[in-house]
Formats: sequence, C-alpha cells, structure tokens
Amino acid sequence: MTERAKVVAVVQARMSSERLPGKVLMPLAGRPALWHIIERLKRVSQIDEIIIATSDRTDDDPIEALVSWLNTPGVRLFRGSRDDVLSRFYLALAQTEAEVVVRITGDTPLICVEHLERMLTHLLQSDAIGVDGHFARTGLTLGFGSEAYRVSALVDAHLLAMRPEEREHVTLFIKERPQVYPVDYLKPDPALCSDFRLTMDYPEDYALLREIYDALYRPGDIVDCRRVLEWLHRRPDLVERNAHCLQRSAR
Repeated sequence: MTERAKVVAVVQARMSSERLPGKVLMPLAGRPALWHIIERLKRVSQIDEIIIATSDRTDDDPIEALVSWLNTPGVRLFRGSRDDVLSRFYLALAQTEAEVVVRITGDTPLICVEHLERMLTHLLQSDAIGVDGHFARTGLTLGFGSEAYRVSALVDAHLLAMRPEEREHVTLFIKERPQVYPVDYLKPDPALCSDFRLTMDYPEDYALLREIYDALYRPGDIVDCRRVLEWLHRRPDLVERNAHCLQRSAR
C-alpha cells in the first residue's frame, strides 16, 4: 500500500490590517481568533502539520508569542517577508517534505472542517493540481473556505511569478494558468452555502463573529458550521450588520 502524501496547513497571519488591526488575535469566546483556527485545523484528519506563517516585522511578535505559549505538538511558527507572501509560504514549506499544502488566512475563524476534508480527499485521489473553496465559485459561505494545492505547483509559482500581485496573493499565478495547473472548485453540501459574510475584515464582521461565538461556542469543541447557518437564519438582524462590507479578493 502506498504511503499517503504529507499534508501541511499554512496559516497566513499578521497583525497589520488597514480595516481591522490585530484581528488575528482578537478574542472570540475568550480565546484569540488564531487559536480557534488552529483548533479547527487540528480536527482535519488529513493534516499532518500546521505552520503559522507571519512576517519578520516586530509588530508581529505577538503572534510568535501566542504560538510559543501554546506549545502544541504539530504546530510551529515561521517568519518571513511581510509583502512577498508567496516566498513566505515557499520558505515555510521548504523543510517539511510536504506534497500538499492547505492555505488558510488568519481572518477565517469559522473555517469549515467538513468541506476541507472533502477537498483534501478529492485532491489526493485526483489528477488536479489544486482544489479551491472560493465562495464566488462554489457557493460556500464566505469565511468557511480554504485552498489545497500540490506543493510542486507552489514551487513553480515561487520561481516564476514576477508581478507584485502574484507575490502577494499566493495562488494567483496558479489560478491564472488553468491549462497548466488544473484547479477544481468542489461544490459543497448546500447546507453549507449562504450569502452571509463570516470572514473577519471589518469591525462589523468581528461584531457578528463575537455574537456567533458567544452563542454557540462550547469549551472543548468547535463551532459547527451547519449550526451557525441554522442559527443565523433565525437572526436576520445580525447578518444585516455587515452585509454592506465589500470583500477584497484577488480571484
């Protein structure tokens, strides 16, 4: 029986943000948002290692302090360029021998474990270079999504990508070349789809996520994405609070 490909999750996190500075460490139910992301990724059965990839700027020292304080087996820190995020990912993966990388952004404390596991199973059993849960392409609720790619494609991107936007948006070089790098957009269970905005980029987003975590989080468990949507469908007053916020997305 062949050995399964090694899967490493890289969480892209930094303290600087134009609209919501320090968002990755803002508390949700008494714990930093980044802590909740790590806890959710630990539930993904195919993930072998988690790397928190932050910048080498001093304002990101609190992220290093959190990872050090957690002292969690299988979770480690990498620090690299703030603006060349693609190089940060490449260097973070250089010593891992990973064959598949999961890209997570630090503003998604409701990353969907269920759909990510489906994506990884699909990728590991197919010829695709990547699988993407982008909300606009799949219908998955914004804030639930993630990406998974073969590391070989990320190496190509690092060596060949020249434009600043390709260096900032890690997988843009790959997505712009579907003839070379086929990416599948796996359709989620309809129960995970909505028009709600559950990422954390504006103060209004954070206020909504605080409401969700205060109502649904229980210590020792993670907030279930299906339950979140069921609860929000009964609270239209809450989702209206951030409905006007615009999503910045490279693709």
